[in-house]
Amino acid sequence: MFKRACMITQVVTSTCGHGPTIAISRARVARARHWHSTGRKTKPLEKHDRDWRSALVRPEGITAVVLWMSMWLGLSLAAPQVLRGAVPACIQDLSPRVAVGPLLTYFLVFDMLMWLVHVTQHNVHWLYKATHSRHHTIASPTIIVALTGFLPDTVLLILIPLHGTLFIVPGSTFATVVVFATAALIHLHMIHSSFKLPWDHAFRSLGIVNTYDHHVHHIHPKRNLAHFFTSIDRLLGTYVDPANLPNFGEQLANVAKSGHAALCVSACAAVWTFTQAW
Repeated sequence: MFKRACMITQVVTSTCGHGPTIAISRARVARARHWHSTGRKTKPLEKHDRDWRSALVRPEGITAVVLWMSMWLGLSLAAPQVLRGAVPACIQDLSPRVAVGPLLTYFLVFDMLMWLVHVTQHNVHWLYKATHSRHHTIASPTIIVALTGFLPDTVLLILIPLHGTLFIVPGSTFATVVVFATAALIHLHMIHSSFKLPWDHAFRSLGIVNTYDHHVHHIHPKRNLAHFFTSIDRLLGTYVDPANLPNFGEQLANVAKSGHAALCVSACAAVWTFTQAW
């Protein structure tokens, strides 16, 4: 299903002083990809495209999230009374129940907290250089480099918002956290994909960030800062619709405009979750 025409993206400098514009040409390749670069046509480095083993154990990647969850679970079991204020209540609830309301609320709260950190990183120069800049040196993102960068970046952009989310959203369980963390990690990797994914158009209609949206971020780093809901960027004025870019628009010509359905569902779940807690 991935054998389709790819998009090869080249960023060129505008001569009219309005910043970079996008020039995109269509090409057919053996494994249908759209490649994105800064300044030249390129394809992903082989180590970014095939090195799955190292990607799975990089300390700043999935490993950091797994170790973080394991650490807090272990602490909650070893000293539940001493660490009660530091460990989210949901980590201490080991029932197998998956709470749907809190699960949907997690996505909204987590994305909002991540957006705040992300926009700060891209607008505070020293913080960007100290944390997030390494991630943006990857000219052609792929699935396995989604969390490749720098451990402080993962702590600041992923782990701190995640920890805050678990404190903010009430009525959850550890099983719910595991389901959420798994789904979130899969999504964060997939939006960096070099493949055109079969659900991209459906996600666009629902207002969920897809590969088109996030690859725009790697072209215009101060835009499309949300990772789950395009509505957050649209409401806060940081959204660039890929349909308005040359040839991206051709790919999305017959697809509905990005909607707000996903945000509305998550917001309703949040209202219900907090109302139940009160």
